[in-house]
Amino acid sequence: MQGSEGMKVKICGITNADDAGMCESLGADALGFVHYEGRRRSLPIYLIRDIVSTVGPMTTKVLVCAPRSAIEAISIGEKAGVDTLQLYSLMPNDIASIRSHGFKVIRALEHGSPEAQGFSDVVDAILFESGKPGSGQSYDYSQIPVGKFKRVIIAGGLTIDNLHLAKALRPYALDVSSGVERSFGKKDPELVAEFIRRCRE
Repeated sequence: MQGSEGMKVKICGITNADDAGMCESLGADALGFVHYEGRRRSLPIYLIRDIVSTVGPMTTKVLVCAPRSAIEAISIGEKAGVDTLQLYSLMPNDIASIRSHGFKVIRALEHGSPEAQGFSDVVDAILFESGKPGSGQSYDYSQIPVGKFKRVIIAGGLTIDNLHLAKALRPYALDVSSGVERSFGKKDPELVAEFIRRCRE
């Protein structure tokens, strides 16, 4: 992720260009776009591409997906116009192939997953979240072994009221979605601004 020094902030579950522009203007380092069947806030690739086209070059654009192969991952990433893939599938050898095509890769795993170590050297970051991804469910963030990995992103149930618990672990980035919404799928500028401020204070 590009952007400010210090802890990075990723706003995930962007569903429209207005929210993308607002989050970018408030200083988000990365924006996440969901293309994952069965997930809330999931969008078709053509709509993600349209939104991504409005985002500036200094903001990292992340496609949240679960492709069945490296070839599929590369294809949908190119069609969406993103620079980073957040994967809920595929193994280390697949990821090496994806990165060779110019994409950065975040591998998403349940906190405490024994698989994490196997991805450490092949991904740009590991994202840890609850056992119910996309649910907004929080958990004991202290269980995340931040010190064992180069770049850790903490996600899952974060809000302006509990982000200090994750921030204390000094991760590379915090990832928030429903925690900056007052109504489903619509990011609230006051909550976004406050979340970013508290991450960086």
